Amino acid sequence: MAEKRTFPRLKKRLIVEFVSEGVLRTGFTRDVSHTGLFVAAAHLPKMGESLSVTLNLGEGKKISVEGTVVRGHRAPTSLSFSEPTGFSFELHGYSEEFTRYLSSLHR
Repeated sequence: MAEKRTFPRLKKRLIVEFVSEGVLRTGFTRDVSHTGLFVAAAHLPKMGESLSVTLNLGEGKKISVEGTVVRGHRAPTSLSFSEPTGFSFELHGYSEEFTRYLSSLHR
């Protein structure tokens, strides 16, 4: 099947923090793109929930982005090692800092 995405996904594992239902949650990215990311996490926020997600880039650097949960996936226990439970997160607007970070991954 041909790739239809305008912006390709980049495999990148970053620690992620977000607040859902009033509780600080953590997870990690499985892939990122200019329009969104997939977050592997034990807690699945509700579809349509708006979140602020903080990406930990390492060396004390962090980027916060705003967006909406557009899809959730709970993997069966038998597949949990190869198929993560997590959610797709669509970014709101444009973040110069996030775009610069993604551009640095292409080098």
